[in-house]
Amino acid sequence: MIMKKSLMLAIVMMTSTIIFAQHAKNSHKGHTDRFEKMKTDLALTDAQYASIKSIDQKYVNKREALKGDTSQTREAKGTAFRTMRTDEENEIAALLTPEQKTKWDQLKTARGEKQKEHFQKISEQREAKLKSTLNLSDDQSQKMKTVNQQFMEKFSALRKSDTKDKAAFEKLKTDHEAAIKGILTPEQFQKWTAMRADLRKRHGHEHGHTQKG
Repeated sequence: MIMKKSLMLAIVMMTSTIIFAQHAKNSHKGHTDRFEKMKTDLALTDAQYASIKSIDQKYVNKREALKGDTSQTREAKGTAFRTMRTDEENEIAALLTPEQKTKWDQLKTARGEKQKEHFQKISEQREAKLKSTLNLSDDQSQKMKTVNQQFMEKFSALRKSDTKDKAAFEKLKTDHEAAIKGILTPEQFQKWTAMRADLRKRHGHEHGHTQKG
């Protein structure tokens, strides 16, 4: 999880994100609401619901234990978290009837589409904010969008490969920054760099509160 958070922060900073991620409180509420909605949508019996909640709590405890395990590398933790997510879904699926399983798959697909739309909207808002803040021309804005998309695609491919080559990630970030520098004026690049530094500072502050909570 630590690796995932730091990698996601890198994405956010390197693509000039101004709006930070959701607060942990909202994420927890969404997590709880998901099971309530699942109970209603799938017409779960009380026994099924209780079992699913028990499975979820088991994996919550496992994830918390893994987060505090200092003996494992970030890469190993990232792989373990993904495995846990798959294992949890498989255990939940085993409790469902064929009809419930089919509907659950449909709901997950629909939720994925909604998330794509949500992230697309955030991306558009971020691009508009960045254009305004840095006073970008239409040409600069379009070039920034292209460079950022390329960075995200390459970053995603690296992460999916479960590579442990930190140099590859560092080179990707360095190349991305160089591309951005080639698009912006010196004054714009200086402001962009300051925005990243501010984001990093705010992330550290909010992450500290999250850990304490």
